[in-house]
Amino acid sequence: MKKTKSFLVAVVSDTHVGSKIGLAPPRIDFDDGDSYEASQIQQEAWDYWKKDFWPFVWKKNRETVVVFNGDLIDGNHHGTNQIWSASEIEQIRVAADLFDPIARKASSTYVVRGTPAHVMASGMADEAIARKIRANKSSPEGNRVATSSYHLKLNVGGVNLDIAHHGPNPGRRIWLYGNELRGYCRTIVLDALARNAKPPDAIIRSHVHHKVHETVRDYGNKCEAFITPAWQWKTEFAHRIVSHEDIADIGGLLIEIDGSEISNAYFRILPMSQSDFIEIK
Repeated sequence: MKKTKSFLVAVVSDTHVGSKIGLAPPRIDFDDGDSYEASQIQQEAWDYWKKDFWPFVWKKNRETVVVFNGDLIDGNHHGTNQIWSASEIEQIRVAADLFDPIARKASSTYVVRGTPAHVMASGMADEAIARKIRANKSSPEGNRVATSSYHLKLNVGGVNLDIAHHGPNPGRRIWLYGNELRGYCRTIVLDALARNAKPPDAIIRSHVHHKVHETVRDYGNKCEAFITPAWQWKTEFAHRIVSHEDIADIGGLLIEIDGSEISNAYFRILPMSQSDFIEIK
């Protein structure tokens, strides 16, 4: 009997390199001689990225597929002052330096394009990073010259993954979490069945900086649906629209595949609070 391979799919998204509250190394040096020192919360996340998340991935000792699912830089957007450089070129350079060692160690690496406000028109920043880290092309036999893609349908060890950056919201209240994701997943599954096509085994979306996992079963088909966490804390905008939440979801999604099936799927999370707690006695 032929032995089946064991795979690990690691999905990270919304790193927002360039943001003062996004992923950053301890020190960034610019070409004009200036530099930026990471904040305390950035240092905590960097330690988690370097000393926990990725070491955990590599210790699994599986054939590892890495997906960077969009919004890899923060860009220069909406008049924000929460960026350490207004230069997208500098942000792309730093992001590529952060992701290149991961791409070199992974069995294969894919990049999905994010939001134009962050990564510029046509996903130019995500595409530039994909090329710099020599990511795998999403259509190697097609006529597209791009390395990144907007919508990636990836078959890993017989498991079909449907991956894109944009998708449903998690829900504004905790008792609503997952409702929109389940409906979104059912739409994709039923659309496939109506076309006599095989529905995906997993749907992965990002963008909203919250982790959500739902399982949908329809007409004998089972589909795991995920919204991934981010590597950026609550921005000024996020503080306004989700002011009721204390904790930001920092981390990534891991999917283990054995015998052409998803054997395990889970998030690796560093919970971080940006609320100020004051006790007056």
